[in-house]
Amino acid sequence: MIRHFKIWVFILGFILAALLIGFAGSIYIGSCSYENNCLARGRSQLTHTPISTLEKVSLQATGLPFPSSSSSDNCAVSAGVLLSAWVSSDSPETQPFLFSDMNGVACEATFADVQPLFIQSNFWYQGSLACTACHNASLSSADSAQLDLSSYAGIKAGSHHSAGSVTGVDILGGGDWPSSKLNQALFVLRQMPYGRLLESVPADGPIALAGLPVSVANATPTETPTGNEIAAPSNSGGTGNAANLNGDPVAGKQVYINSCQLCHGTDGQGNVLNPGSDDGTVPPLSPIDPSLVSMDAKTNAANLDLFIQNGSIPSGVNPARDMPAFGAENGLTQQQIADVIVYVLQLNK
Repeated sequence: MIRHFKIWVFILGFILAALLIGFAGSIYIGSCSYENNCLARGRSQLTHTPISTLEKVSLQATGLPFPSSSSSDNCAVSAGVLLSAWVSSDSPETQPFLFSDMNGVACEATFADVQPLFIQSNFWYQGSLACTACHNASLSSADSAQLDLSSYAGIKAGSHHSAGSVTGVDILGGGDWPSSKLNQALFVLRQMPYGRLLESVPADGPIALAGLPVSVANATPTETPTGNEIAAPSNSGGTGNAANLNGDPVAGKQVYINSCQLCHGTDGQGNVLNPGSDDGTVPPLSPIDPSLVSMDAKTNAANLDLFIQNGSIPSGVNPARDMPAFGAENGLTQQQIADVIVYVLQLNK
């Protein structure tokens, strides 16, 4: 009896194994055919999309490299060379410093040419934030290292300083670029800008258009006619509605700081270089050109309004800086123009 039971168990196990093998075989043949080719039965192979083909989310590109002015004579130079030349020249604010561009041409620039490296988004790579997105005057961000890159004074003050202190840790290495913390972060350790991929930024940084060839910047200016002509903008156009509005000098001061101070200097004192222009500097607004001064307040305002509304290109071989048409191009509202006019007029009282 036991012997027969063992035989039946053996037979049953054999039958179950055969059924399992047959079932698996029918599925495979049904899917991949007798030719052992899954494509023969219309099955597509599984493919994987490499991560690198996915489109990256980024800021809207602004066009690189950025020019420091509208001039086609600007020098093409890598960010590393430009920063190295500036720091090694003791990082001046308004005085020009020398460097050689990508073609070996002797060029000169000022801090105004360096500043966009810190405040321009999309410069270091497409989608990059401006350095000042974190490193700004608020000094409050946990990632800011208490460093303000939004102004010359902030850069010179260094990192790890509170709003109440004057200076912190020097990031410019005291004029020694190779050992400076700025060089270490940007080019040696390549820690910044934040979020960069190693292959996204050239070893010496992206290319910028900055400064002017020395031969252009120091070209002998042509003689200008003498006389008592009233200064007028080179661009055509009349006054705007701003001359008819009541301006607020307090609001005007902020407009001046945001839109005018970079070229006309603190409180309109000038002394900002303008290579390639006949004058060599941007005209000061305090004191303002005597020909623009009038005993009549409306005439005074209208003389200034012509420049702010329509802009002006200084005379010269190839001026690096020109006056934007803030009104015609809607860079400022008419009320903002009225405010800054009153502020400038107050500077001249």
